[in-house]
Amino acid sequence: MTNQIDKVNDQSKTINIFGEVVSLNNLLGILISLLIFFFCFAIAEQHVASGLNKRIFYDINNLSNSFKNVALFITEGLGAAYPIIVCVLVPAIFKRWRLAWRFFVTVGGAGVLMEIVKVIAKQPRPNVLLQGHLNVRAVEKGLTSFPSGHQSVATAMALTLWLILPTKWRFLSVIWIILVAVSRVYLGVHMPIDVLGGFAIGLFMFYAVKLLPTKLAKLFYLDKEELLLEPQDLKISK
Repeated sequence: MTNQIDKVNDQSKTINIFGEVVSLNNLLGILISLLIFFFCFAIAEQHVASGLNKRIFYDINNLSNSFKNVALFITEGLGAAYPIIVCVLVPAIFKRWRLAWRFFVTVGGAGVLMEIVKVIAKQPRPNVLLQGHLNVRAVEKGLTSFPSGHQSVATAMALTLWLILPTKWRFLSVIWIILVAVSRVYLGVHMPIDVLGGFAIGLFMFYAVKLLPTKLAKLFYLDKEELLLEPQDLKISK
């Protein structure tokens, strides 16, 4: 009921763009994600760790080693392949095909965008930027740091979960995003600007799906958010 009320309130604040009714909240969300991303990208492409970016990194990275196992659990349990599988598989088991597909598209899209940006930005890992003056508590195969892949997919998953959570429980999505961000910096594998950039990509993909033109959304079964928690047969009615 709460999500249906939110949907009605969201639709009451709309504008018409090229014949499409667009939610102002969704439009604002995607604009904010782009502003955050390009701000982060401008800093990352300099390949220099300095200022607030460097200061915040050390504030988190210099925390006690006693948090290492917790951070490793968070980074793998909330921002890697395992939670992605769970987010897609669990709804599918209970025949919530639209929800499973929504997770797959949003998280998959965030992952693809993240990989493209990594190739363009080519920012080295913190151990290179800081010339070894840090605590490295995890080993990463990839050599490029911006944006954080874990943060990109974690944000996409957490925000998709936001769609189906009752209002009073939506803070869990925020905690999810923050925990992954802090864990990546604490482990010494990302600068703060990397996780902020990853957040921007996940946020962008979340709103990009919501802003799909009506015909495309219907064609790819990404419309009708009110049906995300409803069981469906494989032949989903459009």
